Amino acid sequence: MYHYVRDAAATDFPKIRALPPDVFEQQLDWLESRFALVRLAEIEAAVSGRGRLPENAAHLTFDDGFVDHYATVYPILRRRGLSGTFFVAEETCGAAPRVLDVHKTHFLLAHLGAEAFGRAVLDETTSARNTSGADVFGVDRWEAADERAIKRLLNYDLPYDESTRVLDALFTAHLGDAAAFARQLYVDTDAIREMAAGGMSFGYHTRTHRMLARIPVEEQRQELRGGVRWIAALTGQTSVSFCYPWGGPGTYTAGTVRLLEEAGYAMAFNTERRAADVRADGRFELPRYDTRDLPPYVDTFDGAPAQGTSDAW
Repeated sequence: MYHYVRDAAATDFPKIRALPPDVFEQQLDWLESRFALVRLAEIEAAVSGRGRLPENAAHLTFDDGFVDHYATVYPILRRRGLSGTFFVAEETCGAAPRVLDVHKTHFLLAHLGAEAFGRAVLDETTSARNTSGADVFGVDRWEAADERAIKRLLNYDLPYDESTRVLDALFTAHLGDAAAFARQLYVDTDAIREMAAGGMSFGYHTRTHRMLARIPVEEQRQELRGGVRWIAALTGQTSVSFCYPWGGPGTYTAGTVRLLEEAGYAMAFNTERRAADVRADGRFELPRYDTRDLPPYVDTFDGAPAQGTSDAW
């Protein structure tokens, strides 16, 4: 799984944790030399019992629908004759795109630094926090403790209405017009259509990237409803897969899985960092390695992930 793929040093946000394009190409070289890079349809056929995958099959996935995926990733994959699956949250596209709260957090962190951002959030917050003590984000050795703490506060501990209010206020104060920012950050529907015509697959990533385990069943249903139809209309796909926001244990429920089946999704991917076993994992809980589990971030790849459930955000 990949997220930001950009030369962050050449942007206004050099501290965004992004994979440089040259490292992405190095990883593709490494993957192509050791694995059979398959298309999403081949995975779906194997999961449904209609086909078999090579023992060394691998597939590339890209979360969050960043413009990086159109401007940087897509040309590289086309040049190599490869395909990937891109998971998009619906409210980032269309005539009035919005910056998702998870990404407001990223860019405010990159702009202000963890200490100043944390102080600003606490100064702005008025609501009581969730004190369950649950750690749905796991442990990640690539991330500083102060960054992890502020992300947990905004994404898990605070009520959604409160965290949205706080992030809206801080984003406007420090980074400006969120609508204009969104138009520069995410792919639009024209890009999705072009990439689909060029052999890429697309999947749904909810409407707003809220953590599904935190919201009632009916609100989960609203986050999932319509995604299959929306992606199919944009791409011409006859089946549509899903990717859980955050995606680690505790970020979705057994009820979420039932809702995905009810809504007509073909498969779903989480962020548990290990190899998938299509015979055992089930089509709605397929795990994925993170870019940080591959060289050059590890000296050798032995199938064991680095700590945590998801490197990035």
